[in-house]
Amino acid sequence: MTDDNKEIPMPTKAEEKPTVEPVNLTIADLQVCKTIIEIASERGTFKADELQMVGLTYNRISQWLTENKLPEEKATEETSSDNQGEEKND
Repeated sequence: MTDDNKEIPMPTKAEEKPTVEPVNLTIADLQVCKTIIEIASERGTFKADELQMVGLTYNRISQWLTENKLPEEKATEETSSDNQGEEKND
């Protein structure tokens, strides 16, 4: 009869909640999302009633990426746009 009275150990709070590291998104992650939307829409993945939401999301991601470019990306973009209008006079 002593077997019936055994105590079952209860898990402690540390055992109940596993440690989860926070998710970090990078600019590269958002650029990948933008590319995924572009490829999926080219392939006709989205239904007509989904296109508005997809388009709004795509526009928001694109605008955020434009506003939050890294300084080196901005410099590269400015340099390439400066060189586009130049003509060589040899």
